[in-house]
Amino acid sequence: MDFKRVYTSSKAYIVLLIVALVLLVTTASMTYLQIINMQKSSESIKHTLQVYNGISNLTTHYSQAESEEFRNKLLKTGGASQDFIAYRQEGLAIIDSLKVLTQDNPLQIDRLNSLSVLLERLYKQLQLLEAVNFKNTQEAQSYTQSQKMKVSGTLYHIRSIKSDMLVTAQQLMHERKSKYDSYKSLAPLTLLALTFVALLVFILSFIRIYKNKLRFRESEAFLKNILATTDNVVNYYEPIFDADNKIIDFKIIYANDCNRDYFGLEPDEMMGKTVLEIFPFLKGSEAFSKFKISYNSQEKVSFDIEVNMNDSHMWFQSFVTPLSDGILITARNSTAEEETKQVQLAFKKRLENQNLKLLDNRAFLSNIFKSISHVVMNFKCIRDAEGKIIDFKILFVNDRINPITGDIPEELKNKKLSQVFTNIFENGVFNHLVNAVELNKPEEYEVSHEKNGQIFWFHATAIKFGDGVTVTTRDITEEKERANQLLKVNEQLIIRNSILSDAESIAKIGSFLWYVDSDVSDFSENLFHLLGYQTNEFKSSFKTFKKFIHPEDLNMVEKKYAQALKSLKPNEYTYRVITKQGDVKYFKTNGQFINKENKTVMIGVVQDVTHSIVAEENLRKSNLELLQSNAELESFNRVASHDLQEPLRKIQLFISRIEDMESGRFSNKGKTYFEKVKTGGRRMQSLIQNLLAYSRIDSSKTDFENIDLNHVLEKVTEDLNTNIKDTNAQINTDKLPEIKGIFFQMEQLFSNLISNALKYKNTVEIPVIQIKYEKVLATNIPKLFVTIGKEYHKISIIDNGIGFDEVYAEKIFEVFQRLHQKSEYSGTGIGLAICKKIVENHSGYMHAKGKLGEGAQFIIYLPV
Repeated sequence: MDFKRVYTSSKAYIVLLIVALVLLVTTASMTYLQIINMQKSSESIKHTLQVYNGISNLTTHYSQAESEEFRNKLLKTGGASQDFIAYRQEGLAIIDSLKVLTQDNPLQIDRLNSLSVLLERLYKQLQLLEAVNFKNTQEAQSYTQSQKMKVSGTLYHIRSIKSDMLVTAQQLMHERKSKYDSYKSLAPLTLLALTFVALLVFILSFIRIYKNKLRFRESEAFLKNILATTDNVVNYYEPIFDADNKIIDFKIIYANDCNRDYFGLEPDEMMGKTVLEIFPFLKGSEAFSKFKISYNSQEKVSFDIEVNMNDSHMWFQSFVTPLSDGILITARNSTAEEETKQVQLAFKKRLENQNLKLLDNRAFLSNIFKSISHVVMNFKCIRDAEGKIIDFKILFVNDRINPITGDIPEELKNKKLSQVFTNIFENGVFNHLVNAVELNKPEEYEVSHEKNGQIFWFHATAIKFGDGVTVTTRDITEEKERANQLLKVNEQLIIRNSILSDAESIAKIGSFLWYVDSDVSDFSENLFHLLGYQTNEFKSSFKTFKKFIHPEDLNMVEKKYAQALKSLKPNEYTYRVITKQGDVKYFKTNGQFINKENKTVMIGVVQDVTHSIVAEENLRKSNLELLQSNAELESFNRVASHDLQEPLRKIQLFISRIEDMESGRFSNKGKTYFEKVKTGGRRMQSLIQNLLAYSRIDSSKTDFENIDLNHVLEKVTEDLNTNIKDTNAQINTDKLPEIKGIFFQMEQLFSNLISNALKYKNTVEIPVIQIKYEKVLATNIPKLFVTIGKEYHKISIIDNGIGFDEVYAEKIFEVFQRLHQKSEYSGTGIGLAICKKIVENHSGYMHAKGKLGEGAQFIIYLPV
């Protein structure tokens, strides 16, 4: 690249050029002025000589009146009067010419006016002398002599004025001659001095230009070295115009080596070609429009561009700078940053999806728990020092427990199972639960419960879940009663067959009578129907019935039958069958052995429990999905706490080292970019920490203790003391209650809300924060949610800040939701989401009210 083509003159060159021009103009001007002044002096001397000559003419003119011969000539008659007229006109002409010559001299004008008067007087006196001169009497002679004396007097006055005018003229002649002599001697000296100064400036300019030329060569070499080693693409283009003087393309004047590194293009081959020839994808693009805008407006333009070349996908942050007759393009490879943004966006989207999925799962499970008739419980193992299970802690119980035991689910949480159900060790329930955990397989069992003197029977399924167990229990009291009733009915099968058939159909139950020794069986009508057949459509026997059993369950059924025959104590179990239509159903079988006519007979009941099994399977899948979601959240915690923070810590470490070692060499723009990098790092760290804080808020109540909220508020205001003083904020608070909760979570709740009130303060008023308290009934809470008590603590935090539009009252509690740009207010958009999660973790409810420009209210309800 020819750097001289884009070289901009320095101030020194401009100054030297101006000085040289000024000296040139000054020399010419002063020379011209000297000549003009000399001409003026010459003209002045000439003018003075003319005045002097005029005065001499005037002297000659009035001197004639002294001559006797001239007067005698005037006394002659005839043509003598014509001579007088000529003489008089000559005098007037001399006076007029002198007036013109001395019009710039008021003193001389006054004298000439006096001379005019005296000359007129002289002419009249001469005329009078002529009028009496022809008489030759004594009286006439006396008169003539008198008139001659008057003429002599007038001539005296004329001579006197003439002498004054002559003296003045001589003085002017002397002054103007001196001035002329001064100009005549000064002009060559001035011209010589200015010529010497101009030569000196020329020499200095030459030296300066030579030094700058050397410096330019050094700068050119330095710039070439920078352009060769920089990681940025640096190109220089000059515009190509059409016939209408519109830019149609740009000619590549210079391209650095980064074009080879990023695009595989040789810089030497690029130079001389057009931009659209080398980069055809720029035709009609926004980037090409930016080139033209920058050149036409002579303003710097920046933009981001996505480039696909040579199977490479890259992003560049480009800057277009007008320079000389073209534009300088500087493009920084921002691919890594864009990929990081994409990763962050994908991570954010994944996190949002996980949160939505978790919320959906929770809502789905909540609906299931509310809609099913089963009691669902989740227990966590309590182990001794050797790791042996000695009890279980209740983590969750759905509302279906209340009609059975009268207990409120929230009150059972975190209690030991042995405290709530004191007979679990005696009735074998504890052993079933331990087996489900230790053997990692489902355990089914039945358990009875007495309430108000009545015995209720329940069928329970225990499935391992983490280091604990999930138990699904359903009420089978009616089934037990029906089974017992059917057993009695089977004794009178012949008499009450029709009634039994109807009962079986309604309850989806079939019965059978099996003679063990002969394998002869008698199936009820509904048992045929349950298998998809008409009554007695096939010969009933245990061997025939085994053909309907699902191949995967056949081995288990045969073992159960073998065990029953050996002990003559049948066990209840569930298995799958395949009907005539190919449908898979779940059957549950139970019965008892009797002796009839000295033959061993088993009377049994088969129930279609497909609906219950499907419901249990759906519940199990939901539990597994919830477990997977929790595992993914745990994985996220590990990633956020280590994998994300470790490279961030390294980035911040290197930023600190660069700042310590290199900050003094940064340009102003470099310092600005460096501060943006530091701010971005701090904001990323804050975002990760807030995400961790949000994900680690769990719903366990193990850490709950008595908390005085007044002490919490004191600690928060102490921590925020500097910010409160800086904003001159006023905090007015009512006396707050004691609650059961987690101290650091309450501290974080108040800290986030008060910090927000200080951050979003009104710019024209000092911040005033009011914290109000009252105790209210649960029925007075404005939004319907599951309450666990009759009374609630209502705490309102009210500020006079910028407020917000009421339509965003729900949105502000969502993760990553912000109502302002980060350039206006700092933050990560997680603070209020953490607040709401903390309140919900304390079985409370939180909502917000606001109005733009008038402040915001955050209302919290916590159970008493």
